[in-house]
Amino acid sequence: MRPPLCDSEPIHVSARFRITLESSILALEAGAARDEKAIPMLDDPDHRRRQRLLVGSQLLRASQLRELLARTALRCERAA
Repeated sequence: MRPPLCDSEPIHVSARFRITLESSILALEAGAARDEKAIPMLDDPDHRRRQRLLVGSQLLRASQLRELLARTALRCERAA
């Protein structure tokens, strides 16, 4: 079993993983913005409440992924 990582220790990832992480963050933030714009168009108060919860969860996940991204460092790729 590996010991837990220190907060100061970077997580070494591939360029492909980093790009995927960045894309996921952008998609979550864009989805949250789009879903937030839909709230005023909803008639039912419960639908609006659930839409706000959806937006909040999307932004929370994007924030968590941004924190992870900040801890990453690209690992040296070996030539094949």
